[in-house]
Amino acid sequence: MPISVLLIESDHPHAQAVAGALADPWSGWRVDVVESITEAREYLLRHRPDIVLAAQRTMDGSAFDLLQLLDGVPAIIIVRMGAETHAAQAMRHGFDDFTVQDPALDYLLTLPAQIEAVLERTSSARARRAAEAMLARQHRLLQAISRAQGMFIASSGPRAAFEALLGELMTLTQSAFGLVGQVQLADDGHPYLRVHAMTDISWDEASRQRYAQHAEDGMVFDNLYSLVGAALVTGEPVLSNDANHDARSAGTPSGHPTLRTYLGLPIHAAGELVAMVGLANRSGGYTNADVQFLQPLLNTIGQLETARRAELARSHVEAELARTSALLAEKTRALEGTLDNISQGITNVDAEGRIRVYNQRYLELLDLPESLLATQPLVEEVVRFQTERGDFGPEFQLIEPMARNYVASEYAAHGGRMNMPQSYVRRTRQGRYIEVRTRALEPGGRVRTFTDVTDYLSTLEALRQSEARWRSLTDLSSDWYWEQDDQFRFVRLDGNPYHTEGVPDEMHYGLTRWELPDTFVNEGQWREHREQLEAHQVFHDFEMQRLSQDGKPVWVSISGEPIFDEEGRFTGYRGVARDITERKLAEAEIQRLAFYDELTGLPNRRLLMDRLERAVATTQRDGRHGALLFLDLDNFKGINDTMGHEWGDRLLVQVAARIGASVRATDTVARLGGDEFVVVVQGLHGHEVEAAAEAEAVAQKVLLALNQPYVVDGCDMHSTPSIGIALFQDAQQPVQELLKRADLAMYQAKAQGRNTLCFFDPAMQAAASARSALEGDIRQGLARNEFLLHYQPVVDASGHLLGAEALVRWQHPQRGMVSPADFIPLAEQTGLILPLGRQVLALACRQLALWATAPAKAAWTLAVNVSAQEFRQPDFVEQVLAALRDAAANPRLLKLELTESLLLHDVEDSILKMQALRTLGVGFSLDDFGTGYSSLSYLKRLPLDQLKIDQSFVRDVLTDPNDATIACTIITLARSLGLDVVAEGVETEGQRAFLLRNGCRQFQGYLFGRPGPAELL
Repeated sequence: MPISVLLIESDHPHAQAVAGALADPWSGWRVDVVESITEAREYLLRHRPDIVLAAQRTMDGSAFDLLQLLDGVPAIIIVRMGAETHAAQAMRHGFDDFTVQDPALDYLLTLPAQIEAVLERTSSARARRAAEAMLARQHRLLQAISRAQGMFIASSGPRAAFEALLGELMTLTQSAFGLVGQVQLADDGHPYLRVHAMTDISWDEASRQRYAQHAEDGMVFDNLYSLVGAALVTGEPVLSNDANHDARSAGTPSGHPTLRTYLGLPIHAAGELVAMVGLANRSGGYTNADVQFLQPLLNTIGQLETARRAELARSHVEAELARTSALLAEKTRALEGTLDNISQGITNVDAEGRIRVYNQRYLELLDLPESLLATQPLVEEVVRFQTERGDFGPEFQLIEPMARNYVASEYAAHGGRMNMPQSYVRRTRQGRYIEVRTRALEPGGRVRTFTDVTDYLSTLEALRQSEARWRSLTDLSSDWYWEQDDQFRFVRLDGNPYHTEGVPDEMHYGLTRWELPDTFVNEGQWREHREQLEAHQVFHDFEMQRLSQDGKPVWVSISGEPIFDEEGRFTGYRGVARDITERKLAEAEIQRLAFYDELTGLPNRRLLMDRLERAVATTQRDGRHGALLFLDLDNFKGINDTMGHEWGDRLLVQVAARIGASVRATDTVARLGGDEFVVVVQGLHGHEVEAAAEAEAVAQKVLLALNQPYVVDGCDMHSTPSIGIALFQDAQQPVQELLKRADLAMYQAKAQGRNTLCFFDPAMQAAASARSALEGDIRQGLARNEFLLHYQPVVDASGHLLGAEALVRWQHPQRGMVSPADFIPLAEQTGLILPLGRQVLALACRQLALWATAPAKAAWTLAVNVSAQEFRQPDFVEQVLAALRDAAANPRLLKLELTESLLLHDVEDSILKMQALRTLGVGFSLDDFGTGYSSLSYLKRLPLDQLKIDQSFVRDVLTDPNDATIACTIITLARSLGLDVVAEGVETEGQRAFLLRNGCRQFQGYLFGRPGPAELL
């Protein structure tokens, strides 16, 4: 028998001797020689010799280093003489035998026999171990079959059984990886594997989660182009001991651990592939012997799986049968309950004419005894019972005429010979209406229903009457009704009021509202209206104008709502329309009255403000200027007063026409009221200077036109305007401010002599703003009692104090002491002089009352200036008396100083007021005498006590002969009228001496004291 021997010997001659002794050509032995343990390791990785001969020592170690490399190969150690103890030790560590190398190498003679003995001995041991292993494996296989049977019987699902089976298979084959699953068919007929047991080979968190997710139902492997799929497709075992290079391993998921060896085992039962086992990575690979060995277990599993599937199918059939039976019973109960509870009576009549099925409602509607139906009678028997009871009336009159003959034939027991009506209506003896419907069944028989339609017929009648009322309403009303389909086309019109005017209903049908002819609605309104309709929204008062057949304009207001069917689908629109032509005409007239001047037809203030705002916005957008012309007729009040308001109105109409003719059509001419007009000019030059020149040209043209004579009732009249001009371009400037500026410029034109024009100057604005601020401060000052009195002494010829003149002063919290010259004129213009005068009079009376408590001052008089507005108040006398009374002052010590112009305005009224106060002791002094218009005839009638020479005459009395003469004349006149004289503004001793020489006995001025608080008198 050929034997391969591996000799490990570093001693070359000895190695040659051993090789020569063993490598006999006749025996066929082969001896391979290596010199070191390293070379032996490499040799054993590539080859498996029958036996190894190893020298005790080699160049890189000892024979003991070889033991771990042998892997079951028998070995003999060669020891030198004298080292036999090492041989015993080698035997204990695993060497099968030893030989002693003698110097003469005689041991080589017996070495071949010794090798054969060792091989025979180890071969017998391996055979025994293999037999024992096979027996153990067979026993384990039987146990696996038994356990598999038990698991399949005990388990309700495949997972537990397959997991136990996989464990047995892994143990039996010593595989590192395995899976077991059921083979199922996809919808397209291709097989796939539903894995119920698999070793944990997850390689990342995603694969671990995926396996866990599908663990209960089983993970599906459906890639037929893989090692797993090969067994599914062929139904044959798949064996691959170089799976890493097998093309079918390409189907392995990315990241899957490497498959080195693979065994796929399909499991068949009754000719059907029912399951599959996959095993992998067994050391040394798999053989067909493994397939044969595992076949009994696989056959058992196939039978068990088939039995389990049959049991599942049977259970499923039983469950489905039970479910179907329960469903049938439930439906039967539901049908019976439905028949008993529906509002219709129902009967089922078979081909022989017998009533097989009926419900309770049938008995109730026809008032039939249940005993009659219990015997499943013929229809003719029931009809006979009803007829004899009188249910159908005499001659079947309670049955609809079209069905009387048929019911009569049923009564005569030959109803099958006549055509059966599908439905008819009959009336019961109680007055209810029953609808009877019949439907034939195949191959014979019929179903008949009985419905109480009394309420339905009543509703139809009510609907008919309502429709008739609706027709009357739409025919008699000014509104009309309309309907449209889901494409917004007219399909119905009721009460169209234009039918007689040549707008027939047919002209609307099939058209949308925007397709109607002769309508006047802009595109924006149509677009908005159509968006409402397409959004299925309710709309109210959509207004449109159209022309009737004769060309008459008509306004219509339309309202509508969408229509939806029972399922919520949009089906169209319906609504009403109304003729609003009269309302529109009335609104137009109201618009005209609201925005236009009734007299001239020009825009009024409201419309002017709107157009002015638009003009300002336009000028800023276009980068151009605009101008605002403010016109006021000079002395128009005189024309009204002398000629009458009718003439004045006619003049205003002509003025409006002339202004309109003097400007462009794009400019706006408006009347603010009275004799005030405004012109808004647009499109002027972008540069202010050029724009001002253009505005001036327009104003001059208007000025020239209004300077022409006016003819009113054949008489020539003349009137001139004063024109103020304000340019604008800034949209941030309020229009009210523009009007104010033009108004200020107009007043400036009047101040310059009238019949001229003037541009707005910012200085005017500043002055006006200052006046406005001062007016506000005056009002607050009156409310906060900031006004006080200073007193200037009045003395006699000897310089003794006779009293004082009260002069108002204003202690302003920010302005300080304000001079009367700064606020008195504004107070007179604004009317604030009235509350100011009342305060001054009250303060003066209280001061008189204080002086009365001091003996040295008790005889002092106090003069108070009274403005024209105060004196002209109807209750002036009552105001003075109330101030005296409230302060408990002596009226005889109070003098009121008046001016000449004040008294001459209404002399008679002045005299009456003065006499009423003088009766109570109040004195009057004529202030600033000689500076105004003096009438001696009025002067002698006025109840005066004193004349005051104005300081303008006193100032130059020593240097101006005229002033001296006037002063002397006043003194002489006062003496002749029996009046006292007081000279104002005496500042020098020379002035006093001159006046004293000429008869003046009372003086007032800086020579005697400046105005100051009462405490300084």
